[in-house]
Amino acid sequence: MNLRYAVLFLIVLELAPIIYADCVGYHDAFYVRVLDGNKRPISDAVITVKYDRGLSFGEKYFTTPPKTTNSSGQIYYDLYNGGTTTRTIDCNIEINATGGGSSKKVVIEANKHGPTVDVILSDVFQLRFYVRDQFKAALPNSSVNVGNYSGDTDENGMFYRQLKAGKYNYFASFMDASQAGLLNVTNDTEFEVIFPHYRITLDVTDDAANPLPCALEIFNKTFDLADGHFENEKTFGESVPYMVNYRGIKSEGTILPAAEPIVYVRYDVNSPYFGNVSSDIVNNRFKINIEVWDPNQYASGLDVSTMKMYYKLEPSDATTPWSNAVVYTTGRNKFTADFPELPADSIVKFRAEVKDKAGNRAEKEGKFSTFAIVPPQNGTGNQTNPPPEPPQEQGIPLIYILGGGILLLLAVYLVFRMKTKAV
Repeated sequence: MNLRYAVLFLIVLELAPIIYADCVGYHDAFYVRVLDGNKRPISDAVITVKYDRGLSFGEKYFTTPPKTTNSSGQIYYDLYNGGTTTRTIDCNIEINATGGGSSKKVVIEANKHGPTVDVILSDVFQLRFYVRDQFKAALPNSSVNVGNYSGDTDENGMFYRQLKAGKYNYFASFMDASQAGLLNVTNDTEFEVIFPHYRITLDVTDDAANPLPCALEIFNKTFDLADGHFENEKTFGESVPYMVNYRGIKSEGTILPAAEPIVYVRYDVNSPYFGNVSSDIVNNRFKINIEVWDPNQYASGLDVSTMKMYYKLEPSDATTPWSNAVVYTTGRNKFTADFPELPADSIVKFRAEVKDKAGNRAEKEGKFSTFAIVPPQNGTGNQTNPPPEPPQEQGIPLIYILGGGILLLLAVYLVFRMKTKAV
């Protein structure tokens, strides 16, 4: 009987390697290290591990949740196999690594490897992407996108990634400067983007070149300019939009730092003014000739279509309506207003108005009389030929009257002499 059990025990021992694998109920701990094509660690690589959990029921294999490698490209695993007598244990452990757009699978056998398992992504290389100014000075905190990867440059103006070899679209920006293009990663690669900067100035003045206090919106900020002056020593970008606000009047524009770094914003705030005013009478109809000037260096100029002349007879008050005279240009800055027939011996009040192209308005008032107008005769107010002279009344010519007076004086004198001699 004892011999029977001994033989059975020997048979079981002989068959044990077939029924049970050597790794039944194993405990395996190790590091996974991910390296690029030049054997440098890849941080933030994603790792999953698949292994036989050793249970008699349920899923045979277990896959660990994704984990990322540290700055040394490593991650630690501690695996347990539960063991089972119902099936053969799979002693293989499958390691899947993804980094820089590349993936690789490595299979090891439980407890038959070193303390660190390396996964080499041979098609992944370093990319050093630099953003600098025209003097090669670093531009930290520049935004960089390469393919599906993005980030900011460090204090050295560098954006660092380990990427699978290939061509990538990139976009880099710093303040108002930006650049897009295509770069090629074949091995370890350095790439540089240059953003030059320029000094810009902006001055806000009126049409006579006097500074105006205003608000300026630029670089996504608002500046209060007490003297209308703004300058920036380092301006990036091909174009910089701005908006000036002077007393609610907004003026928008764009500064071109490389081509036109000095910008003047002019506000025409001064009204035109009236010069000489003279009157004339043609065929008993009044005309007024007016000079109007918009003289400042940066004036917008007269809007001749706005020149108007209004008039009304005196006496009048605020309720008396104005009538329109016909106004037309007669020369540079000169206008003439034609009035219709006006009553004689009247006082006429007039008001002239004009605007410049910026909307500034000027006004001038005055009066003139129609005493010089010849009143119409016999109801022929429109007659242009002068009326006939009235007939002269008949009388004694003046020469005869003078001659008679002289003869009378001579007779009186002769009579006086004769009387004197008789005495």
